[in-house]
Amino acid sequence: MLAARLYSAFNLKVEEVEQPRLPEGWALVKSVAVGVCGTDKAFYSGTYQLFKSPIVLGHEVTGVVEEGPSDLVGELVVSEINFPCWKCSFCRSGLYTHCSSKKTLGIDYDGGLAEYFVAPVEALHKVGGINPVDAVEVEPLAAVLNALTIAPPPPGSKAAVIGSGNVAILTSQVLKLAGVDHVVVVREDSPKAKYFNALGVGTVTVEELKARTGGRLGDQGFDVVFECSGNPSAIDLAIAITRPRGVIHLKSTPGLPFTVDLTRAVVKELKIVGSRCGSFKEFKVAIELLEKGVVKPVITSVFDGVDSVEEALRRSFDRSEVKVVVRL
Repeated sequence: MLAARLYSAFNLKVEEVEQPRLPEGWALVKSVAVGVCGTDKAFYSGTYQLFKSPIVLGHEVTGVVEEGPSDLVGELVVSEINFPCWKCSFCRSGLYTHCSSKKTLGIDYDGGLAEYFVAPVEALHKVGGINPVDAVEVEPLAAVLNALTIAPPPPGSKAAVIGSGNVAILTSQVLKLAGVDHVVVVREDSPKAKYFNALGVGTVTVEELKARTGGRLGDQGFDVVFECSGNPSAIDLAIAITRPRGVIHLKSTPGLPFTVDLTRAVVKELKIVGSRCGSFKEFKVAIELLEKGVVKPVITSVFDGVDSVEEALRRSFDRSEVKVVVRL
């Protein structure tokens, strides 16, 4: 089969490789569509060091089951990205996404940017009611929902979302569904602000925030701030605009170490909440929201075939792109 394998930063090769073996209790899935996410970009650019080399990227993947249980064969599915042991203390206490010996699809276990991938049967969810390209958004939407599972905004919260990419757009839609009043902080020349305006959500720049309070970012008073930009410097911005004893959600994994003013966070007695991918229950809710059309993915570019993977990765760095998808 053909697979796009990343050996190191900017060193991606499309190669003929053996079809992956099928462990007992797993399914063989023919890849249909894969979304390019921030983690893929970080691995490709080298800001996130590879855990495995070569690696087939792609964990926002939809596909059709070719081998596996009879009730799954022929079904369009998405996969959770954590493949746990189900035996360790984390798994047994319900924290299977933090399994100490898990494998993670597209990160340390070959992902969907190939003609086939394999996954445990229990990780697969049917998505026959969703367009296969749109269904790549199940995984990032589940990740957004996970943040709200861990620390839901209290009723009447005033929230801010920092960033204008895919996770920010999904977060904004979920907050709007939940009735949370919020604004999105974007760059002055953001080409993606239009997507929030179309949702009826206001956008604001840092300079406009300063102007509202006479140049003092610290007087914004947001109860909850979601950092979705992927820019490490934005965490300082989040600390600045969150009210004392407010909550900051970190939804970015840029891969780079950074310096942040934690003294200010301590003085303000902030709660900083990190969250990553969703579990079984968030996947189920994400699928329902997409099937009902109440969350609408923004897919800005679609590339066809394994041979187009590098072009898709390069295109994803364009600031106008929200979600780039490779259709296989």
